[in-house]
Amino acid sequence: MRCFSPGSTQHYLRRLVPPEGNQAPVPAGAYNVAAQLLANEAGVDAHPPQARVHLPGAAWLTLRAARIGDAVRQANRDIAVTIEATTATDRTDLFARAHVLSSREGELLRQLIAGGDTRQVAQQMFLSPHTVQDHLKSIFTKTGTRSRQALVSRVVGSAP
Repeated sequence: MRCFSPGSTQHYLRRLVPPEGNQAPVPAGAYNVAAQLLANEAGVDAHPPQARVHLPGAAWLTLRAARIGDAVRQANRDIAVTIEATTATDRTDLFARAHVLSSREGELLRQLIAGGDTRQVAQQMFLSPHTVQDHLKSIFTKTGTRSRQALVSRVVGSAP
């Protein structure tokens, strides 16, 4: 993605969204992460220029924006938006934040995603198996799931 003067930016936006003919649109997420990079550079917002996008079929992608090239002035360099598969750890962390899980619940969720059973999770977290079950009940309530299998499927992106 290139940075253009305000007049030419409008021209390109009109050409890209909505697309004309067979031209594919530039996804809104790509614009968003590029705008976040500009906000970082302007000192307006310190959040990283990245976003996670969920596609049909349960796939998750991570978009990141960065400057490219070797121009002396950063503002003169083009912006590149990269697309990569979102890692299981990133999906798990995002899922935990989206469902307002406590830090211990998030830790338990990561242990489950790694394949731990109640006994293993209890040992890793220095908890009793009963406490693990209590945390699981809380996670099920917060996420609207009823089983470990459904929970893990939702987190890793393979659930309905």
